Amino acid sequence: MTNIFEILLIGFVLCADSFSAALAMGSRPHKLSDCLKFAISSSGAEVLCTFIGAIAGLKIISQLDSIDHWVSFLLLTGVAIHMFYEGLCAFKEGVKHLEFYSFTKLLIVSFATSFDALAVGVGLGAAQKPLIPFLLSIGVWAFLSTIIGMQIGKIASKKWGAIFSLIGAFILLTLAIKFLIDGL
Repeated sequence: MTNIFEILLIGFVLCADSFSAALAMGSRPHKLSDCLKFAISSSGAEVLCTFIGAIAGLKIISQLDSIDHWVSFLLLTGVAIHMFYEGLCAFKEGVKHLEFYSFTKLLIVSFATSFDALAVGVGLGAAQKPLIPFLLSIGVWAFLSTIIGMQIGKIASKKWGAIFSLIGAFILLTLAIKFLIDGL
């Protein structure tokens, strides 16, 4: 029998990357609808990757294991470089009105930070754990942590402006490097 603590703990641990990415992405001016889009894409990516891991099994995931960290690294590094460039431009030209990220970029960041959920899914599947409670926990934690991260990012960017764009780029680059090192 799976206990509630295990279910909540796995969801909480997996939400750390969603929170970090939301903190970085929240530096752009955004509305509640933007926040909800990112929270839905982030939690959806975590749940989907966990589910795919659970049903795909060890054989398929072991084949992806040699490249998943490189994919995450490249995607997050690309977004971080773009954020860094925007932060530098804001210093040079003054703060200009920036629009929130496209849904495509939100999806890229959501899935790039969700590859570790594949491995968790494999573990859950191999241990024959009941998926529904774990998927619900993972989804709720990722959703809430994304909203909280976005709001903290919004407040911090109002206070520190272009500097927070650079900090956000650094956070994403740090996540990218972490994924790369963990995968090597």
